[in-house]
Amino acid sequence: MSPVRKKHALWLLAAILLVAGIGWFFSGTGNIPLVSLNPTNFEAFSVAFNGDAHDTRAVLLLSPT
Repeated sequence: MSPVRKKHALWLLAAILLVAGIGWFFSGTGNIPLVSLNPTNFEAFSVAFNGDAHDTRAVLLLSPT
């Protein structure tokens, strides 16, 4: 196997493991389901986010562009 193909294979393996790990993390029981943030539910999000100030919090923002 050439060095370039080997490098691409390692990157592909890393990407597959990353996607599988993210899927495993979000599929566990007790996790809060993912929701879309919009102007109608932003206040509820803000209250829930600020209410858990003692816990670790994360927000994932995805853009289609």
